[in-house]
Amino acid sequence: MARIFVRTLGIIFIVLGIVGFIITMEGLFHLTPVHNIVHLALGIVAIIMSGTKAKAKLYAKVFGFVYLLVAILGLFTHEFAGIHFLAADNVLHFIIAFVSIFTGFASRASKSANKTVSN
Repeated sequence: MARIFVRTLGIIFIVLGIVGFIITMEGLFHLTPVHNIVHLALGIVAIIMSGTKAKAKLYAKVFGFVYLLVAILGLFTHEFAGIHFLAADNVLHFIIAFVSIFTGFASRASKSANKTVSN
């Protein structure tokens, strides 16, 4: 579950990062060039980390908590480091954060990690 989620998230972020440079989104969401670069970087790292279940789970957990911090930051400011936070951005950041954290912790460990060593 984590590998599929992280890979899908990576693809979405890469597409969003590219589209953000072509179509300026200034309405419901506000994507700046810095925002687009962040999306591209997160997408590329997600694709790389989706290679194994353990890496995907780690990415989902870390990414989820970082995005939760970004969402909380968005409640207190409308701009940070060239990234604009509108209400829709904040809602989406919270949703992505919670789904990512859930996925990171809810994904079952691999069968080999669950085996106990008996003497």
